[in-house]
Amino acid sequence: LVKYIVSPNKIHHLFLKQWSEKYPDAKVYAPPGLKRRKVADGIHFDATFGADETEPPFHDEIDSVIVQGSYIMEEVAFLHRASKTVIICDLIQRHPDEAMTGFKGMLMRLNGVVGNKGSCPREWRFSFWPFGKEKARKARDIILSWKADKLIVAHGTCVEEGASAVIERALSWI
Repeated sequence: LVKYIVSPNKIHHLFLKQWSEKYPDAKVYAPPGLKRRKVADGIHFDATFGADETEPPFHDEIDSVIVQGSYIMEEVAFLHRASKTVIICDLIQRHPDEAMTGFKGMLMRLNGVVGNKGSCPREWRFSFWPFGKEKARKARDIILSWKADKLIVAHGTCVEEGASAVIERALSWI
C-alpha cells in the first residue's frame, strides 16, 4: 500500500504524475520550489515540505530535514528510524569509479562525485556561497545526529554499514 509519494528536490519530479495516477489515494509531497516550476503543471500536490505542515504524517517512522542555504535548490533528506537508513538524493553522489570513463568520467571526477569519496557536485556547493553555509550546517548537523548505519543515494553506490562516517566525509565541505 503506497501512502506517500515524495519528491526530495525540485529537479527530481519525473514520473510524479504517473505515480500519483497509479496510486490515487497516496498523498504527494513537493520539496521547496517544485510547485513554482512549469514541469509541475498538472501534478496535484497535497503538501510542500516546510510550508504546509509542521510535520509530515509519516514523522513517527521517518525523520526529515530540509537542506537550505543554496540559492539554486533545497533538498529534503530522510531518516528511516527503524533501519537507521538515511536517504539522500543529490546532496551526496557516489558514482561507481569503474563506470566513469572518458571525458564524462574526467568531468565527474573533477566534480568530486565519483567513488567512495563522492560528495556534493561542486556547482551546487558553490551555490551556498557566501551566506548559505550556516543554514546548510544546521541540516548537516541534524543528519549527522541521526547516526546512520545505511545510506541510500539516488546517484551511485549506497552504503550498507558505517554510513555516518561516509556522510560526515561527504558533507565536510559545509
